[in-house]
Amino acid sequence: MDKNGKCQRCGEKLVCIDIDPSETETFAKSLAELACKREVRDDFVRFQDWLRRNGPFDAVIDAANVGLYNSKAFSFSQVNSVVNGIQRVTKSKKLPLIVLHRSRVNCGPAKAPQNQKLIESWRNAGALYSTPPGSNDDWYWLYAAVNCRSLLVTNDEMRDHLFQLLGTSFFPRWKEKHQVRLTYSGRGPTFHLPPPYSIVIQESEAGSWHVPTTTGDDIESPRQWVCAIRKTSERPPSPSPQASATRKTSERPSSPPPQASATSKTSEGPSSPPPQARLSDLGW
Repeated sequence: MDKNGKCQRCGEKLVCIDIDPSETETFAKSLAELACKREVRDDFVRFQDWLRRNGPFDAVIDAANVGLYNSKAFSFSQVNSVVNGIQRVTKSKKLPLIVLHRSRVNCGPAKAPQNQKLIESWRNAGALYSTPPGSNDDWYWLYAAVNCRSLLVTNDEMRDHLFQLLGTSFFPRWKEKHQVRLTYSGRGPTFHLPPPYSIVIQESEAGSWHVPTTTGDDIESPRQWVCAIRKTSERPPSPSPQASATRKTSERPSSPPPQASATSKTSEGPSSPPPQARLSDLGW
């Protein structure tokens, strides 16, 4: 498939199957319930209140994942380039939500003057949420992205979340349509947006089938698809009823005289067909 979902073999285009908004709302509620069980309840409820006051956001950034991309030391400048880049992609006047653990906001590289300025600008814009000590910030950015129906910028495959949310097929579909992966170079971040088609078995109007494989689900090796095309019939197209009726009328032989007809029946009576002919008559 090319980036627009067009099959390079048959030329058919895959379609996008929308997610029911009610499913998203139900999933957000179940996600909050799970988070409250695994996190300090008051901390997570406080975050939900903060999100209601400051949201919604068009994008949410897993800042720990982004700041450590291809680096052992956390980079605030790298996070900032992603913040500005995804804001241009979403064409939003509002900064994306930056979720980062409080220890990274208060310690280490955060104490550098240029990083202090960045942190302060994010806070003033109402775009930074620092998760409390002892918390798992994954619950916070995942809930925010689901609740806001926004894009989620992270290279985290979220397999832990998937296992915790077994019993629903919604999470993989949501992730497929909302996760933005990124690569980073000297020129800045490159965003790999969700595909504009659904990764499910699809049958086109022309009768071809497209089946996604389970391998190749990352940036370096795009997912491969199986394309199955129906064999085209070699039989000529059926004539229209009017043409068929005309042909039957014009091609009907004239009745032979009675004597000739009797003679023909006597002399041309068909012999029994061989077994092979009988099998072919049955369609074998």
